[in-house]
Amino acid sequence: MAGGIPVYVPLDPPRWTLDPEKLMSSFTSRTKAVVLNSPHNPTGKVFSREELEVIAECCRRWDCVAITDEVYEYITFDDQKHETIASLPGMQERTIITSSLSKTFSITGWRIGWAIAPASAASAIRNIHVKITDSAPAPFQEAALTALSSPTKYFETLRIEYQLKRDFCMKLLSSVGFRIQFKPQGSFFLFAELPKDCLLSDVEYVKELIKQAGVVVVPGRGFFHGKSDLDQHSDENCRHQKRYIRVAFCKSDATLSAAAQKFGELMNTRGSPKLYC
Repeated sequence: MAGGIPVYVPLDPPRWTLDPEKLMSSFTSRTKAVVLNSPHNPTGKVFSREELEVIAECCRRWDCVAITDEVYEYITFDDQKHETIASLPGMQERTIITSSLSKTFSITGWRIGWAIAPASAASAIRNIHVKITDSAPAPFQEAALTALSSPTKYFETLRIEYQLKRDFCMKLLSSVGFRIQFKPQGSFFLFAELPKDCLLSDVEYVKELIKQAGVVVVPGRGFFHGKSDLDQHSDENCRHQKRYIRVAFCKSDATLSAAAQKFGELMNTRGSPKLYC
């Protein structure tokens, strides 16, 4: 809406690492802001302190704002801790943090979120927000106060439950041939590579999985940017963009067990077309 032109800096598979040179080369004198999502959707990556310092250095050098999406800040695994880039030297005054109740408290339909920003930016955000959405429903705002006052035990229990679901899904997908070279560190998504001998694209696989097993996942190509997303004659180096699916494990144990059963039935059904070859 403001006329900005997005410049995309891809993370490198299979561990979705940030290449400092790619990031630095993307900056120009016209760069105004960096958008950062950590913990990351769809990969489950939590950006390391070293990676955050690289991004912060670029922001300071080019006098840019960091706009962060930290909605999965309380959902991290294996003793991994989320760290906001605003905590780094010189970044508090140039960071706009956005988050919400949606993921932490499983109330995505309420649409209650917030931005934490320097006073000048916060004033501009409020001015725009009141003209676009007016305000969030007052009862939901009162409920938000209650949610945010939850005891520490709630957040720890949440983390443990999601870690168990992550491990369940990793075991399931690995058992049917998926290649999981990166163990999610946060969020509630798995970004899994299709089995090596599968000749289908991500979209083709998702369609067949729905038809044959009644299980729905998301094609991975929607999370990449570039001609290879749509171009049938894309460069071989970008072929991986059609080889991933995203699995959400923010489901009940009953739903995850049902999905596992359907996968098992599909694998054991004789005469049915296989998704794995």
